[in-house]
Amino acid sequence: MDRRDGYKVKDIHGMQNILIDFKPNRCDSTVYMNHTIDMTNFVKFINKKKKDIEGLTFYHGIVTVMAKIMYSRPYLNRFIANRTMYMHKDVSLAQTIKVEFEDSAAEALIVIKVDPEDTLEDVSRKTKEKVDKIRKNKEAGNDNANGAADTLGKMPKLIRVPIVGFLKWLDKHGWLPKSLMEDNLYYSSAILSNIGSFKVGAIYHNLTNFGTASSLITFGEIKEIEGKWYMEMGATIDERIADGFYFCKALKLIEYIFANPELMLKPAGEKVKYPESRKK
Repeated sequence: MDRRDGYKVKDIHGMQNILIDFKPNRCDSTVYMNHTIDMTNFVKFINKKKKDIEGLTFYHGIVTVMAKIMYSRPYLNRFIANRTMYMHKDVSLAQTIKVEFEDSAAEALIVIKVDPEDTLEDVSRKTKEKVDKIRKNKEAGNDNANGAADTLGKMPKLIRVPIVGFLKWLDKHGWLPKSLMEDNLYYSSAILSNIGSFKVGAIYHNLTNFGTASSLITFGEIKEIEGKWYMEMGATIDERIADGFYFCKALKLIEYIFANPELMLKPAGEKVKYPESRKK
């Protein structure tokens, strides 16, 4: 049976079902990938496009690349819930942001839904609009998941713990109210973390058993080394959604798009294939 947020995947191998039975929890099924990517062409391209797209940042480009990957390698958009594999009904990329750049500042959750026809300009606009709206409000506890999480977190433990347990039970069966799934980073195709803005490298970050996000990807600082630009990327992925070969080909495709950034001007849903090398 389908869920509100996903279609049940029916054509999977028996070994995948067995793996899900052996590892029913997402946190027990993680694999880690770390890679340094040549960003030279990407940096030149974004700097040039800043003249045409107001407010464009490197991070907007990174979000666009990850959206194209989700459409081009759709297994990455799968998730496991209640020992069943589903495909997300859309491509949504989540992140946490600081309301203000202060240690004591609250954090807010934003989820960017990338439609198949969206291009770099659309992703940039959507991301900027959400971030600006939250930072203008100066409060993380506002709407939907942000407000609910803030309210619940302030309750006494005696009340909070059983409520959280009930929410986790609803989550397991796909019955969580829609209002609590909107702008909830755990209900996304992937969680992204731009820690490069803090001038540090990529890190590994755990997944959660709650929600539907099957990967958490961090991006380090884009650094110049001997005239070229590089970025470290770290990814934590639920190994049950695909095999290692599929993940490695996805990584190659990420490199390819960063090396050919003009692909970001095409619709996100237009699939990109990594050109296979031919034997001489």
